[in-house]
Amino acid sequence: MSKPLFYKNVVPLNTETHRELRMRVPDKPLRFAREANLIPALIDEFVPALGHLPVAFLPSAGAPSAVFVTGLAPGSNAFVSEDGHWRVAYVPAYLRRYPFIIGEVQGQEPVLCIDDSYEGLGKKSGERFFSKDGRSEPPLTRALEFAQSYRAAAERTEAFSARLRELELFRSVTLDAKDQAGGRTSVHGLMVVDEEALAALPDEAALSLHRAGYLRAIHAHLFSLRTVSRLAEGGDEGTAPAPDAPFETQGAA
Repeated sequence: MSKPLFYKNVVPLNTETHRELRMRVPDKPLRFAREANLIPALIDEFVPALGHLPVAFLPSAGAPSAVFVTGLAPGSNAFVSEDGHWRVAYVPAYLRRYPFIIGEVQGQEPVLCIDDSYEGLGKKSGERFFSKDGRSEPPLTRALEFAQSYRAAAERTEAFSARLRELELFRSVTLDAKDQAGGRTSVHGLMVVDEEALAALPDEAALSLHRAGYLRAIHAHLFSLRTVSRLAEGGDEGTAPAPDAPFETQGAA
């Protein structure tokens, strides 16, 4: 399988190979995301995250991909502190899922995989994945449930973006972030929902968005853009504690 953002060496979890594996939360839990200025977002997250993180869309060959804009330029992330903690109250589900992911193995059912390069893995400290007799322990069960729910939400997000593209509701945009000193920095290469195009939709099309639950997500996305200024303010909201585990739920996914 291809390597998604942050994942370096994805392998299927195995009761024999990983029988003694344990996981702990590192001292700098989100250090791996320090240089990510765009992080995948799910439609389920638009509402709970709207007051904390700007949501935009990244152009792609297919439908645009929903992303949290977390930095003014590649290699920067305003929302991860130097000690590896998240600065705002909402932590993206993509970060909470890591280092787990659902993988496709040819000819088999989807399987729970892990990035075995994750620094929180080891055999001496942390929570076990498997019992001595090979049964899944609660941390692994929670990780599987979260990864599965993330996968389902990602599919919903793709359908949402595809529908918006079909209705020609996206427009290219430059996001301007103004810092406290009055300076301006711009983020280029993204897309947002065009409010004029949305308002001009035929009644039938608008009703179809409402019935699919998409209008709420659209309005949350547009409202979230008010938080772009935080990109120039170092994500100023006060450092939030890291989740107790990377896959801890937080109201989405």
